Amino acid sequence: MFKTRTVKCGIPQGSNLGPLFLLYINDLPNCLTSSSASMFADDTNVSTNGKTNDELQERINVDLENIHQWLLANKLTPNKDKTEYMIIGSRQRISNLVLTDPKIELGESVIKRVHKSKTLGVIIDEHLLWNHQIQNIVTKASKGIGMMRRIKQFVPKSTL
Repeated sequence: MFKTRTVKCGIPQGSNLGPLFLLYINDLPNCLTSSSASMFADDTNVSTNGKTNDELQERINVDLENIHQWLLANKLTPNKDKTEYMIIGSRQRISNLVLTDPKIELGESVIKRVHKSKTLGVIIDEHLLWNHQIQNIVTKASKGIGMMRRIKQFVPKSTL
């Protein structure tokens, strides 16, 4: 009647493990000392601030080490392919602040820097501009309109 499956990575969407996982990771933000965590389902964003490159690097790396220890204690591993960081600020502020990319680490892994990221379906860039998000929506809408044009001869107008 029931078949046992081993889940090597992640939690199957819609399974009864989802709510249990949320309870399991609920105390993750408690290990942060100078950062804050925003959590939704299995996505976690950690943010901090600083006036200098060194200050940013120090603050986030201390908390990422705390997260690494928390993950080890709870027998969890992060998805390293989805782990990234972004420095947010005005063009002038970022160019003055970031001469070289800070070395941000989680455990033994160096985290890659990105200039834009998709979070909960919204594309955010390092200057908090909407260009990438708008372009993404325009592209999706154009594809949808194109599909409707192609099927209009096969489908009643009331359906379109």
